[in-house]
Amino acid sequence: MEHRENSLLGSLLISGRVKTKQEVDFNHNTKIFTEDEIKRITSNYRTPIGKGGFGEVYRGILDYEYVAVKRYMRGDMIDEFREEVKIHSQMNQKNIVKLIGYCAGEDALTMVTEYITNGNLDDTLHNSTIPLPLDTRLGIAIGCAEALSYMHSMHLSTENLVCHGDIKPANILLDHNLMAKVSDFGLSRLLSGGITRYTSNVIGSMDYMDPMYKEEGRLTSRSDIYSFGVVLLELLTRKRVKEGIIGALRKANAKQKGITRVSSLFLDSLRGLFDAEIANESNAKILEGIAVLATKCLSLDIYKRPQMNEVVDRLCELWKGLRGGKDIGWYRSLGIFKRNAGNGQSEIIAKVGSVRILTKEYLNQVTQNYSHRLGLPGEVYKGTLEDNTMVAVKKFTELFENLKQEVINDATNLSQMVHKNIIKILGCCLEDDTLIFVYEYAAKGSLYNILYGWQEFQLDVRMKIAVKTAEALEYLQSSTSCIITHGCIVPSNILLDNNFMPKLTGFSRASRRINETEITTGDSENVQNQNQILYEEVLRLVRVDVCQFGILLFLLITRKNFKSEGELLKTLDEFKEAYKRENTGKAFFDKDITAEEDITIFDEIGRLVLKLVWIEDGPPTMKDVVRRLRAIR
Repeated sequence: MEHRENSLLGSLLISGRVKTKQEVDFNHNTKIFTEDEIKRITSNYRTPIGKGGFGEVYRGILDYEYVAVKRYMRGDMIDEFREEVKIHSQMNQKNIVKLIGYCAGEDALTMVTEYITNGNLDDTLHNSTIPLPLDTRLGIAIGCAEALSYMHSMHLSTENLVCHGDIKPANILLDHNLMAKVSDFGLSRLLSGGITRYTSNVIGSMDYMDPMYKEEGRLTSRSDIYSFGVVLLELLTRKRVKEGIIGALRKANAKQKGITRVSSLFLDSLRGLFDAEIANESNAKILEGIAVLATKCLSLDIYKRPQMNEVVDRLCELWKGLRGGKDIGWYRSLGIFKRNAGNGQSEIIAKVGSVRILTKEYLNQVTQNYSHRLGLPGEVYKGTLEDNTMVAVKKFTELFENLKQEVINDATNLSQMVHKNIIKILGCCLEDDTLIFVYEYAAKGSLYNILYGWQEFQLDVRMKIAVKTAEALEYLQSSTSCIITHGCIVPSNILLDNNFMPKLTGFSRASRRINETEITTGDSENVQNQNQILYEEVLRLVRVDVCQFGILLFLLITRKNFKSEGELLKTLDEFKEAYKRENTGKAFFDKDITAEEDITIFDEIGRLVLKLVWIEDGPPTMKDVVRRLRAIR
């Protein structure tokens, strides 16, 4: 008992903590795989999904999720491989494909990245008939521009920034919401001093390559801007660059030469280029604005090309114009709201200072005037950010005192957590006594809806939800600086994305954050008593979370819906007695589960439920629970 309880808090109550490998993984550090692990992930390279000059890309499965595995076919490319891993591993931006890990084995050089479901922009534009409204195309452009702006301003080492070097539609992937994800850093380079790099070995896609780089071997961040201008043109025209679209743009621009304002002759010359799907009068000004921006990006004088942050700002203005707004309306600084904050808002501002602060006007644009309400508790609406990111927008019309603390707890906790199985809070609005939060969108709704809906609920999906929710709780209990308890682990507080990946939310007023700073140092009896009281309080709260998770497991294997707490407790007692009598809980299991091997797995989970709900010798840690669930799986 003593060992199990102490392992929960580790040296938090003693003298600090050493970060474990598990925690490093939670912090999203790049993983190192063995060749055998890569073969297991890809089922021995069974499913190819792409091919290039470097080799092939395969689809694999890692920890319940699809991944993409890029395999270099030539072993003599180790230097290029290391450079790509070095650059890509330091990228952390939502419009850049995430690098999960790599393998530098004797027989294979491979990189494992997140899997992006909708393929690449080249195929979407030129090999499909998928509808692409203008706001979606603008969103793709904004996402790509945001990624490049991040690369051109980040400092991977002193005074260095990154030039991608091969921006083209084939290297812009699209997720299920058609949000852009820049990929393939095989030609990316660190620019020393953030300025330029010369090479005699010019490589890349000639149709999208900056002419200055092609002719002089001079690579700068503005080389990416030229390539981005070509992508913008392809988005507007749905034609390949080989079809003369740059020449047509330059011809129109020549007619414009010497005229300070954009002339009607220039615009008339361009209108024939635009894709018929988006070429209409209501879009005219936006299309012309994009064409003018593309013209600037494609300038042969590199110093006349805009910086990527300027491109982002202009595209966002155009997106706002398309949505009928006057101002893009988002701010990265909180200061503008502090002066007049009221009704509990100043307290919220102080605690969620790391999130994006939004205006009411912007959220009207995002939600299209709150036109699509979601089937979740409260006023929750579907929205789309300027880069096609899907979001859930939750309005709190009045901050009643009995609600205020719960709202603050939820926002505070979510804004400070980084874990893929905890819902992200992306922004909030605090204008005119209004409180609105913007969350990561979970397409499948809550686990409650799935549990008690009509649809089939497969065993592997239930196992994924169980394991990943347990991992989220393990993360909360194993932070290096604090322990966070949840306090309300119920199906309605577990949201599910398109792939049924769980996202924990709903941190209640019972949630508690215990920081290292709360621990008193010293050897006196009074200090020891204070720490013991804190320790017992933490242990009690953790026991509540562990017990609630046990009940969640019970609901996952029985799919029973209880009208009252008393009915639940009565059924749990009967469940316990069934195991004592018959060593099985089969009579309680979901009737849709009939295969004998699945019932065996449910029985193992049932035994775990008994350990979690009836804690006789101290609760297992969530690390123990995760390990046990993985063994069952």
